Amino acid sequence: MISIKPPLSLGDVAALGVLNDPDLIAARAQHGVAQADLLSAGLWPDPSITVGFAALISGPGSVPAISGSMAQDFSALVTYRINGRAAKAGLASVDAGILWQEWQVAGQAEALCIAIDADGKTIASLQADAAALGQVNAATQAQVSAGNLTLAASSASMAALAANQTALNTAIQTADQDGDQLDALLGLHPGIEIPVGLPAITPISPTLTAQAIASLTTRRPDLIALRYGYEQADAKLRGAILAQFLPITIGGAGGRDTTNVWSAGPQLTLNLPLFNRNRGGIASAGAARAQLAAQFTASLAGADASAEALQARIDVLQVESAAADARAQAAAVMAAQSGAAFANGSLDAQSAVNLQTAAGDRQREAIALHAQLATATLALNTMLGIGLPPMVQPVLEPSP
Repeated sequence: MISIKPPLSLGDVAALGVLNDPDLIAARAQHGVAQADLLSAGLWPDPSITVGFAALISGPGSVPAISGSMAQDFSALVTYRINGRAAKAGLASVDAGILWQEWQVAGQAEALCIAIDADGKTIASLQADAAALGQVNAATQAQVSAGNLTLAASSASMAALAANQTALNTAIQTADQDGDQLDALLGLHPGIEIPVGLPAITPISPTLTAQAIASLTTRRPDLIALRYGYEQADAKLRGAILAQFLPITIGGAGGRDTTNVWSAGPQLTLNLPLFNRNRGGIASAGAARAQLAAQFTASLAGADASAEALQARIDVLQVESAAADARAQAAAVMAAQSGAAFANGSLDAQSAVNLQTAAGDRQREAIALHAQLATATLALNTMLGIGLPPMVQPVLEPSP
């Protein structure tokens, strides 16, 4: 297995994930599409030129007829501000959505680092148990061989060692899977070990959580993306209303008839909203705006509820983790005492195995709860956008 040295911080791993995650690389291509839409919204259509020729076949005329016209579509002048506002809002929505995806990937990378750290501690705990149980088993086997104990006396240590080996194999497989997931997220080949120096992760206070929830709409990129999506939909609705009269074409036409009479004059073309009135486009744009408004409300409510539930879970995990630490410490003391007692013959093998197994289970319970608490804390930070740099938001044209 290839290893990277020296150890990286959680921030380093998160940054690598944001830079190298294949899905994010594809998502960033959306910015180019939205940027092209913004460019397109500011462009005028090209003018059109029409030329005609009619040969004289019969009749009193004396020359062939010719005609010509040039026209310019002025629809862009009517919808210029609306289309520009929609395109700016669309670009801002895409950029905010990409930023939220990057933030999610960073959180996922940090969560995997915590899981990998817990996997390593679990493996080390199981290996320590295996060594302690191996000593008990070796001593028991020696007594059986000497005829001082029956073969049944060694069954407890042998069964405990078998269960330990099964748990160790499972832990190693889980560690490999978590490591491969992190490698994939960072765009690395499988099997590359990423050493990470985990800092102490302190849960945020309920007061800070409440303050962060109150300002979610101005900080969380996914909610900002929905808000800009609504702005874009609103602009498109206004554009659909104006489109009742479009296209508006102004130009000039002229020519010569077959009697050699020349003429020229202006031309104006526009739609009369009598039957269609673009009602389908207006209804579709209005429904899209209403859908985005409902989606924003639902997303905000879901974010609030999820953050409050996660804060409650963190409060419970803090209590459970502290209690698990106390139980693990007490069990470790008893296991150490049992080892000495078994060595001087004052404790039987079954009791020594049970106490050692219990101590290992308590230690691994504490490891798991610490990992759950750290993961929940980082998840809440990610959910609330704590630590996310302020997003530069463009100024849109006011609604006409």
